[in-house]
Amino acid sequence: MSRNPRRRQAAIRMCSDCEQITDQPVLVQRIEPKDGIGWSLYACLTCAPKHLSALGARILWLFHAADCWECNHEAECEISRVLRRVFEPEIKAKSA
Repeated sequence: MSRNPRRRQAAIRMCSDCEQITDQPVLVQRIEPKDGIGWSLYACLTCAPKHLSALGARILWLFHAADCWECNHEAECEISRVLRRVFEPEIKAKSA
């Protein structure tokens, strides 16, 4: 049973790059055709940084952190650390 009532069971997805199954998928793209049902592409923690812009990673990080029990109570989880590695260099460059 999850500690956070809003959190569901961990998702298991296939990485769109390396095609390996991951229990820590990162959403990298939503595909929404005009004439049908859309779908989402996921990547594993290793492949995700290749697909994300700094802004996209920061937005995903904010949404992730709002719902992640580990990020809200103990420390950052691995997904949060991967997303931060994508957008933090740009923030540091702008502040310098």
